[in-house]
Amino acid sequence: MAAYTARTLGLASSIIGLAAIAAWLGLAHSCDPATGEAVVAGRVIIAPALADQVRPTDVLFVMVKRPGSPRPVAATRIEHPQFPVAFELTNADVMVQGSELRGMLDVVARLDRDGQAGPAQPGDIEGRYAKNPTLPGGRNFEIILDTVH
Repeated sequence: MAAYTARTLGLASSIIGLAAIAAWLGLAHSCDPATGEAVVAGRVIIAPALADQVRPTDVLFVMVKRPGSPRPVAATRIEHPQFPVAFELTNADVMVQGSELRGMLDVVARLDRDGQAGPAQPGDIEGRYAKNPTLPGGRNFEIILDTVH
């Protein structure tokens, strides 16, 4: 019985340790503590070397996707962005009714030249959250637009 208890305590302490590491790395989000709602919020900035490529007609899309999937779970469209740009995605922004912001997600932003949703086109500038994949629930996501298609 004592060996079983020691093994159980060891396993429990390992799980607690992994949860602590995930929280420290910024991976352990679940919901906004203030509202209890699933949220992905933060800001998008543009790499200084690309700042002169922003046009007044550009549109900024901020999306969350399942890892490995090209389709967004949720997205927001920001016309005429002035950087840095604050963003917030909630369950109100999901693409398919009945879906939710939950589970592992990739957070991506694209400065789109033609303003049309869809795959990146030549000239579009994209960036990703550095700690992708992550969980929803944070308000400190920072995305740097640094990749030109």
